Amino acid sequence: MTEQSGFGIFAGVAATIGQRVADKYGGTHDEQRRKHFETIKQIPIGMINIPISAGAGVFQMNDLLMPKAGYMWSIRRLTASGFTAGTVTAFKGGAIVGGAYTGGGDPFPFSVAGTATIGRGELLLDQGDALVFVATGITLAANQPGVLISGAADCFERWYLPFYID
Repeated sequence: MTEQSGFGIFAGVAATIGQRVADKYGGTHDEQRRKHFETIKQIPIGMINIPISAGAGVFQMNDLLMPKAGYMWSIRRLTASGFTAGTVTAFKGGAIVGGAYTGGGDPFPFSVAGTATIGRGELLLDQGDALVFVATGITLAANQPGVLISGAADCFERWYLPFYID
């Protein structure tokens, strides 16, 4: 066997292995990367205004603050602004009934106005999970109509979760 024919056999084996990997995992490495980039979309959260009355307020709007069926959100950034004193807490879950927070859910508090940058997969919302905001002991900053909430979330189809957190 000559060197050239040995190289040809090696190239043929490598191509066959490459094709099997592509068949098993849904395409070549470049195709997989493109598919992953197309799968994740970053979506804005808000600009939400929590109206404040007597130093307190609540906000729940599931259409605006929860992923749709078949999707998940990974909250990446939340900003609470427009207040100089008090606490704003974002709850993953819970409910507001008659203008009052009824409890439940995982808390994510802001004891001062500011921005929280959240790591990938640290604050995941599955279909049916929603963000609920509760503001207590609030003193609004000058000329502010309420506590302002904004942010961003990575949105992806539920099947993609193992790849997203990997």
